[in-house]
Amino acid sequence: FMIGETAMRFPALFAIFVTFLLWLSYELRKAKKLDADSSASFWQREAQADNVRRQSLDNLDYITIPLDSLPFFYGIDEKLDELQKNITDLAPCTMVNLSNYTNTELKLMYGPANLPALTEYDQNYTRLVRTLYQWGNRLSEIGHDKEAIQVLEYAVSIKSDVTAGYLLLGKLYQKTGSPHKIDTLIATASSLDSLLKDSLVQQLKTLRL
Repeated sequence: FMIGETAMRFPALFAIFVTFLLWLSYELRKAKKLDADSSASFWQREAQADNVRRQSLDNLDYITIPLDSLPFFYGIDEKLDELQKNITDLAPCTMVNLSNYTNTELKLMYGPANLPALTEYDQNYTRLVRTLYQWGNRLSEIGHDKEAIQVLEYAVSIKSDVTAGYLLLGKLYQKTGSPHKIDTLIATASSLDSLLKDSLVQQLKTLRL
C-alpha cells in the first residue's frame, strides 16, 4: 500500500509506525555522527568536552507554542481532547531542536553541566512535533481540514521532521484547492537533515503532478 492508503485504513497502526520512524531517524542521525568521530580523536574531543565550563544558553533557538493562534476544540472527540491536553501540558516546557548534535558536540558548545537540561529540551521538542502531527491528523479525520492545515503548518514552521506530517499537509493542500502551496512545502522539506528527506521530497513532488 502507499503511505496515504495505509494511513486511512489503519490510522492507529500508522501513527505507531510514524513514531517509530521518527525515533529511528533520530537515533541513526546520532549514530552517523558518532561513527564519523570513532577514531582516536573522538576520545580527545570527549575529554576536551568534559572540561568545558558551563556556557550561556541564551543563544539557543527556543520554541514557544502559540496557544492563542492554534485551533482548539473541546468536547467533540475524546482523542482530540487528549492530544490538545498534551500540547497545553508542553506549552510551559523549554523546547529546542538539538537532534542534529551529538552529546559531545553539545558539551563542547555549552559544557557538560548543561547536558541534562539540553537533553530535556530536545526531548520536549520531539514530543511536540510528534503530537502536532497526531493532532493535525485527528483534526483531518473528523472533518476539520482547515484547522488540520493550521496545526501542520505550525509544525513545519518549527522544522518538524515527521515526514507523515508533510505528506498529510500536501494532501490537504490538494484537497482544499491550494496545490501551489506544495512547492513551498517541498522547499522546506529539502532543507531537513533527515535520512528520509529524499523520499519525502519525491513523494511531495508526486503530489504536485
